[in-house]
Amino acid sequence: AGDAFNGALAVALALGAPEEEAVAFANLVASLKVTKRGAQAGLPRLEEVERFARERGLRFGVLEELQSSG
Repeated sequence: AGDAFNGALAVALALGAPEEEAVAFANLVASLKVTKRGAQAGLPRLEEVERFARERGLRFGVLEELQSSG
């Protein structure tokens, strides 16, 4: 989960997200990661992160940025 958190945090900050949003986004990604087995195989895909956030009523600018970048 630590690698997922760090990776998501790095992406969010690189895309210009405010620190508070970047940490919340990274926490969401890490929370989703711990629901699956496997180091690499368990890393969530973008679509899974989007759905996980949507199901919880959460919106992140970083997700919108990633969607628009294709």
